[in-house]
Amino acid sequence: MTSKISDELWDIYTKDRSATGETHRRGNRMHAGQYHIVVHVCIFNHKNELLIQQRQTSKRCWPNMWDLSVCGSALAGESSGQAAARETAEELGLILDFTDKRPHFTINFAEGFDDYYILEQNIDLSCLTLQKDEVKSVRWAKKEEVLKLQEEGTMVPYWFLDRLFEIRGAYDAHGKNAAEIRIDYAAPCRLASCLSLLELLSERSAGRVTTENQNLRRDVMQKAILRKNALCALDKNTVVGILLFSPQENRLSCPIVHPGYRRQKIASQMINQVLKKLDPERDIVAQVFAVTEEAAANAFFRSLGFVSADICRPDTDGSEQCFILKASADRRV
Repeated sequence: MTSKISDELWDIYTKDRSATGETHRRGNRMHAGQYHIVVHVCIFNHKNELLIQQRQTSKRCWPNMWDLSVCGSALAGESSGQAAARETAEELGLILDFTDKRPHFTINFAEGFDDYYILEQNIDLSCLTLQKDEVKSVRWAKKEEVLKLQEEGTMVPYWFLDRLFEIRGAYDAHGKNAAEIRIDYAAPCRLASCLSLLELLSERSAGRVTTENQNLRRDVMQKAILRKNALCALDKNTVVGILLFSPQENRLSCPIVHPGYRRQKIASQMINQVLKKLDPERDIVAQVFAVTEEAAANAFFRSLGFVSADICRPDTDGSEQCFILKASADRRV
């Protein structure tokens, strides 16, 4: 903090976080029903290491202890994001834009609201300018190292430290975030989740899928998973996308994405990976199960270089669409 502590003024809020128009001078006692805003910034790198700072020995609270990347109170007239940007600049000499960022979560405490921002920045620590009267040193730390510091009693005892490394980047209570979606082979342990997604597709097919064909598709999916001929998109342990493929037939089929995860390019990512496993010297066929939005499917596959084709398997119920990618076509996705 660049100003003297005794000069700090905080906006006062109600329990519903409505500004009262009054201010409070730091160091004075807050009255019942008065609250202020505190911010914490948790900076991770691409290795999932957390930037931690060691507080100066002169600090009144938690002296010489390791802490999260940045912390401080919002000053009068500041929004939460503005306070986060200012504290980051003051303590680390790092200029970050919080204009469009919201706190990942907020924890209430006796005298206010504590907003936590989580972001990823690959920072060269040698380029930081530390605030000497606040920050003693900084370093990157893995989850195990942070928990060890906590166990040793040299880390500020945040109760959620063991979960912080998991929720970074999460947008909601379920951890939903496209950046965290990973594409992998569908393992047998994911079968139940895959079948659940397939059932959802059938329910949205307006009755065009019979029980017989539904059972057939379940059998096809089970066999594809066992043969490692199935990719899935995973959000934590939940399957949110499926794509089956056959290198022998140079075919991909059943590209499904959960409706709640649309427009995150999940289908494109899965198809891109499958195309690398198929023969580029042969035509590639894409079979789409029970499409209810034919126009959208046509536009999507055309964007990948596919064209419509009437070459689906004869044993299907007629609800499938097929597309073909010619051997000479541009395979970029």
